[in-house]
Amino acid sequence: MQKVDTWYKAEGYCPAEEFELASYLLFEAGVATLEELDPKAEGRTDFCFYTGDKAERDRIVAEFPQYHFVLSDEPAKDWDKWWRDRAQPVSVSPHLWVRPPWVEFTPDDPQAVVLELEAKTAFGTGEHDTTSSCATLMENIDFNDKTVLDIGTGTGILAMYARRLGAKLAVGTEIDPLTIPCIAENFERNGFDKSDCILGFLDAFKDGAKFDVILCNMIRSELWPLRDDIEDLLAKGGELIISGQLIIEKDYILRWFEEAGFKVKVERESGEWWSVLACS
Repeated sequence: MQKVDTWYKAEGYCPAEEFELASYLLFEAGVATLEELDPKAEGRTDFCFYTGDKAERDRIVAEFPQYHFVLSDEPAKDWDKWWRDRAQPVSVSPHLWVRPPWVEFTPDDPQAVVLELEAKTAFGTGEHDTTSSCATLMENIDFNDKTVLDIGTGTGILAMYARRLGAKLAVGTEIDPLTIPCIAENFERNGFDKSDCILGFLDAFKDGAKFDVILCNMIRSELWPLRDDIEDLLAKGGELIISGQLIIEKDYILRWFEEAGFKVKVERESGEWWSVLACS
């Protein structure tokens, strides 16, 4: 790997209520790590990101003029050490914590679940509102002896949480082959024999396959083509959690539920995001 001598920095800001959406868009555009800064004015959130590639930084900045980025360069530092020194356990939901492997942590709540994950980005480690909301809604479900499907499992955090809550099987799906070794490592790190996660789309399941609980934490454009498959894969009387939806788009999901005969049990809003637990 080529040694990086200079970090190319972009520092910007947005209204405080839009930060979750901004962080999502920036990660989607290729930002690896987004650092939240002390705000320089009331009602806004300041943040920055770094890359070792000037052209990459400039490309991302050009996509988001609304964030008023100011550019600068600084000598490279041991970024991994800097990040590891600052990493702390994350309270994902009322009963779920995620800790970095090098940080010892015991929650005050003896019933809480602690998972060990080495964060790569904010997504899939519990720091983002959509993951947190999904985990929080999961705490309304009795997972004992249930089968679970986690669509787009990412790091596997939600599938592992389902197992810790009593699920007898938690199958995750991913379409990026690079994620599979990471998922397997995460499951092994947390004491599971295997991940039960598969590489492929939902048509990989045999006709007649059914799951008691389906989790789907992804944006609407990715979720929308999967509706028929989700309806087919959810067992009668099963429960479905949809997260990753913007509040302004929730009516699309609610209309789908009405057409499919799903009944809403719990809704949750956090920042710009809306999540829902429904049953068939």
